[in-house]
Amino acid sequence: MILTEDRNYTISLELEDCENQTGLSSETVELEFTNKELLHAVITCGMPLQRLTPAWFSKRKSGLLYKIFLVETALDTEGDRLKKSKNIAYLDSSEKSVMSYYLGMFFTKLISRRLYGVDYLTHLNLIEKENGDGFIDFFAGEWRPDMIGYRMADDSWSVWEAKGGSNRREQALRKGSQQVEAIASVNGAKPDPAAVCMTYYERGYLCGVVRDPDSDQNKGEQLGFGQEQFWKAYYRPVFETFLECGAGTSFNGARAEVSLSLPCFTQNEKAGEERRILFGMPKAMFRHLMEDDYGFLKDENSDLWRECCPAGGFMGKDGIYIR
Repeated sequence: MILTEDRNYTISLELEDCENQTGLSSETVELEFTNKELLHAVITCGMPLQRLTPAWFSKRKSGLLYKIFLVETALDTEGDRLKKSKNIAYLDSSEKSVMSYYLGMFFTKLISRRLYGVDYLTHLNLIEKENGDGFIDFFAGEWRPDMIGYRMADDSWSVWEAKGGSNRREQALRKGSQQVEAIASVNGAKPDPAAVCMTYYERGYLCGVVRDPDSDQNKGEQLGFGQEQFWKAYYRPVFETFLECGAGTSFNGARAEVSLSLPCFTQNEKAGEERRILFGMPKAMFRHLMEDDYGFLKDENSDLWRECCPAGGFMGKDGIYIR
């Protein structure tokens, strides 16, 4: 798979809804998306190096290249379908698990946006406490869910647990359901949804399942944090990529943009052939982030941001675009 190719893809998703009276109901949908949408999810989701190496400033570009490498190495294409790559057949189960986890995380970001209108999705343990006393470590045990989502349209929060594996595993789905049920409320409101999202392979093709268990709001913990702390957790890793690139950041009209050169990760690419990804944001947003100001997001209109998106590019409601 080559993420920088302009292509459309399709993945089969099973949506499961657990209801008290009727039990488990489900429907299957075919989700179509572009390579730019998937790249947007890769760039804006999952920055584990932020917590591991806070003093290593060049971690952003390396982390981004690593994530793209994982996706391109793990997946092949057949028409508009994604398949498990034969290149990873020699890996042991632990190494494959790392790739599966990242794939599950990226597709959770993409699926939550497309099917549930989630504009922002970030790791719970990247959100700082309002009092400045480190990061939220609210769920230090094994039942802590992965990510918290925010939907601007109705000012609602969601809870997500990302899973990935070679096969669909009911045990993992049940554990994921218990993890998302560990949070009864986010900033005073019941999560909508609180779901576990798993990617897996069916006859070699990448598929997914989203399970929204029926949670009891009287159980679980009450999670609270500041809105600006959430936005900082989301935007800061992306913004630091701009800072790290330095001269590679350009300002074109109302846009701030980064151009990154990518090596060839797969045998389908010609050695020495240059390829690049370009992503950016409105210049006004860049200036606010430069000042560590996130309060402006409360009043910003995402429709105005879209005017800054280049022709042929993809921009999420977070104002970050890929072209």
